Amino acid sequence: MRAATRFAMGLGMSAVLAGQCAPAWAAQAYEGFWASSKKDCRDQDSANRMSIEGGNRLYWYETRCRAGEIIADGKLSWKMKLACEGEGEKFRSSPRVSIAADGKLVIDNGPVGEAKRQIYVRCEIAKPR
Repeated sequence: MRAATRFAMGLGMSAVLAGQCAPAWAAQAYEGFWASSKKDCRDQDSANRMSIEGGNRLYWYETRCRAGEIIADGKLSWKMKLACEGEGEKFRSSPRVSIAADGKLVIDNGPVGEAKRQIYVRCEIAKPR
C-alpha cells in the first residue's frame, strides 16, 4: 500500500473515532448557571442560585455535590446519584434533573430546599473579555 493511501486511511479512521467520542466531550443541556428568578441571577450572593459544571458537579450557596452516576431518563431528563457536602455534613441524594419545555431546569427530590421540587431559570452570565 502506498504511503499516501495509508495516510488517507489513517485520517479517515481518526475522524470516525473522533466523531464517536465527541458526545462525551459535549456540554450537557443542564450545565450552566441557574437561579429561582432572573433577579436572583443578577445577585451573585443569592442563596437561590446554583451552577452545574463539567456535567457532574452541582453547586448551591452552601452545598456542593458530585454525580457518580448519571442515567438518561428521556430526551432532556436524567437521574443522578449524588454525593454531597453542605454545612459540615456529608450526605447522598438521588434527584431527577430535567429541562422543561419552557427551558427551565426542574430538580425533583433535590439535595437542597424545603420543597421536593425546585425550578430554576437559566442565568445569562457575561463572559470576561
